[in-house]
Amino acid sequence: MTKAMSSAQLPKSSLVNMLKGLRSWLDGLQPPGGATVWQGYATDNSYARSEADHKKQLVAEMIADIKPDLVLDLGCNSGDYSIAALEAGAGQVIGFDVDFGALEAAFARSRAQKLNFLPLHFDASNPSPDQGWAQGERAGFAARAKGDALLALAFVHHLAIARNIPLPRLLNWLMDRAPEGIIEFVPKEDAMVQRLLALREDIFADYSIETFLTTIQGRADIVSNVEVSESGRRLVRYSRRPEPR
Repeated sequence: MTKAMSSAQLPKSSLVNMLKGLRSWLDGLQPPGGATVWQGYATDNSYARSEADHKKQLVAEMIADIKPDLVLDLGCNSGDYSIAALEAGAGQVIGFDVDFGALEAAFARSRAQKLNFLPLHFDASNPSPDQGWAQGERAGFAARAKGDALLALAFVHHLAIARNIPLPRLLNWLMDRAPEGIIEFVPKEDAMVQRLLALREDIFADYSIETFLTTIQGRADIVSNVEVSESGRRLVRYSRRPEPR
């Protein structure tokens, strides 16, 4: 019986039909229903349409200046600024977000418009480590995520406030990802940060624009520092200086 089974072969046409059926089944899969926390953030946030357009303009200006092949967009949400980067001339954008609903929207846009934009699920508070024997078989996020430019828009406060990550350490980790980039600072007075602080004590004495700018200036030149909202949100573009040998 075992010998007969090992010698049995399906015709190629049967294998092709099986694979076609599997592909059809996979194409028909849909994510679970129900809204997620940040799924509608692109349209439900604390800044006006004109402010979002201003942010896209600043992204486009950086992309036009440095012409990056690979842009990393941390906290990409549904992909507005990733797409703005592509439209300005970026070669490819890899987006990262923790919210599945936002990622589904980003993926649908990328596929429908045939964009060179890959949105991936990622929890920045718990990035994947090096794994395997002696941690040398599979590289972790820090080793793999090296871009030509970085976008971290409406991102920092979620890690610094919601996940208790010290602002200087977070900013240095972000600047490790790419030599050029734009990082947004959202002050405590902003409605979104107020939501994060509503149910907890404000223990974040170092969460300030002064600490933000001083940390960036420790490793990079500040190319621009632009206020984009009435609440004091700022987009800071940096250009990292070469590390001393």
